[in-house]
Amino acid sequence: MNFKTAAAVGLSFGVLGVGSAFATFARVESMGKNTTYIMDDVSIFDNAANINLYPNYLIGEFGPYTYNNLGTGNNIDPPYPNFGGIFSLSLGDENNPDPRLSIGGLFGRFDNDLMRYFPTRVVGESSGDTTKVPTLSNGDAWGLHIYIAHQDGGDKMESGDYQVSRDAYASAVQADGGLNLQFGSNIDFELSFGIARIQYGPEHLNFFDDGDFSFLAKSRAFFTLDALDGELVPAFSMRLIQAPGIEDKHAQAGLGINVALDRGFFWLGADFIWNKLKAHDWFYDYDSGESIYNSQNEDHPHWDKRSDIGGMISFGIERNIWWDWFVIRVGGQKSILYTQCDVNSKNLSSNGICRDDGNFFSTNPLADGTADDHVGFGFGINIEEKLKIDVTVAEDLLFRNPFQGEGRIFSRISATYSF
Repeated sequence: MNFKTAAAVGLSFGVLGVGSAFATFARVESMGKNTTYIMDDVSIFDNAANINLYPNYLIGEFGPYTYNNLGTGNNIDPPYPNFGGIFSLSLGDENNPDPRLSIGGLFGRFDNDLMRYFPTRVVGESSGDTTKVPTLSNGDAWGLHIYIAHQDGGDKMESGDYQVSRDAYASAVQADGGLNLQFGSNIDFELSFGIARIQYGPEHLNFFDDGDFSFLAKSRAFFTLDALDGELVPAFSMRLIQAPGIEDKHAQAGLGINVALDRGFFWLGADFIWNKLKAHDWFYDYDSGESIYNSQNEDHPHWDKRSDIGGMISFGIERNIWWDWFVIRVGGQKSILYTQCDVNSKNLSSNGICRDDGNFFSTNPLADGTADDHVGFGFGINIEEKLKIDVTVAEDLLFRNPFQGEGRIFSRISATYSF
């Protein structure tokens, strides 16, 4: 398991009565890759107030399984298993259970919004030695909605054991709060705001060192459309990220719809995207997927700049087939961005965020098996609206030679239980 073991816990009050669907990360990956335009339990990580919509609810999964280079007879366990649940105490009476006091936690969750800014290795300021950004052994969290992933002085060996390493340090902390308001019976509004701190080194850092704090905000509204038996959903999100050697400013605004179908569900969304990224002394090995941050030049940084502007179309559809307890899903997303690169003259031809000055069109990965690629499909099993198991199917399954005995069949399996 890489650096990314963590926990999230939410605590909130609310008088909420909107309808919602139980979903999982496997359902999301199979049916459109994002949850901006649908209301489901995964939204609790965007807005802590939404945990009141899912009382007495358990969730768990083995995590993503995206290895594409396994040899015949080889096997690797999924690296990010997680589990948790939400528990609610009604403060009302039998006829009206609201308001509620809800608390929940998910242990081992990989938060891609933060973890994408951690390099694989860091070059020390004084020694010049390369140190791996360490694996985290556990995460503890409490409060309104807090995410903590922290490792200080421990490095994970190939044997799986942790060993002392005084240069091993990595920390991600995020605290956020949100609200979910109802304006009549046909309008629901959400707003959340968070602050985060991202640190890594080979050298240990204190919480307030360098003052690199990040800010995140999201909002959306659901307008019921009786004519479509669905909802119109405008949405906006932004993040201002600061971490050692990197600054990222991102804004996204869009409009989507979701519609109930006969024995199914459909959603469609379109987004405008603007992104501005600055980095210095970040280097990428595109063959191995590793990234290195050289902290030796922190006092005299040579900044590279990259800006993106464009749009994204995404959709998802699911439908019960054959039996009421079996559902099949398909979805995808496609972004088209116009990218401009401005590389510091001392960094030309290096493997940074850009290798050279210039402009080009870019898009999301087409078929690398990750949650950000082009398409996905999967299926789900629903037992009496209590136990739900969702599976994302490997995208190359239908094109594989069945006699070779290699490759993966599924890329994610998630389960939920409502009691």
